[in-house]
Amino acid sequence: GFWIGGFGLGESVEERCSLLNAVTDCLPLEKPRIVSRLGLPEEVLEGVASGIDLFDSTYIYQLTMGGFALIFPIDMVEREMQNGVFDSSAGDSAKINLRATTYRKDMSRIVDGCTCFTCQNHTRAYLNHLINVHEMLAQILLEIHNTHHYLRFFRSIREAIKAGEFDIFWKQFVENRRSQIAAAAM
Repeated sequence: GFWIGGFGLGESVEERCSLLNAVTDCLPLEKPRIVSRLGLPEEVLEGVASGIDLFDSTYIYQLTMGGFALIFPIDMVEREMQNGVFDSSAGDSAKINLRATTYRKDMSRIVDGCTCFTCQNHTRAYLNHLINVHEMLAQILLEIHNTHHYLRFFRSIREAIKAGEFDIFWKQFVENRRSQIAAAAM
């Protein structure tokens, strides 16, 4: 296979897409392709669209260590954020910062309907407390949730590819993210 590096170092989205397509167009289709440093959901979708098979990223670790939890909808038909109205002061439309005082008394799960151990057994308020008192369990529980959420995202990508609907999935995801960002800016 082929390892592709040097991305995520300050290039624009347009430059990254052009470079990634130029590189993958030169590689044989039967060999796997792995790319480093692309981890944001939008970057992953761009990579898949360009023919990348594997991703090597510290995205989940960095989110977890920063006290962030992934919340973006996995089902792109779903148009509303989980657990009510989105508060842009505590994150963005893909993640929330559980350090924020907004979550001090929030007794809801990180994501409604999430089947991970963390969401099934703990609240945003409890995670907020653990993070703010620097309890090691906070990172463990956040890592469980973030990894579970991210793997569900990759499963959705694989299902869309198998169904021959990846382009639709990708467009719906991008449209959904844009509308969430626009709603948060209001």
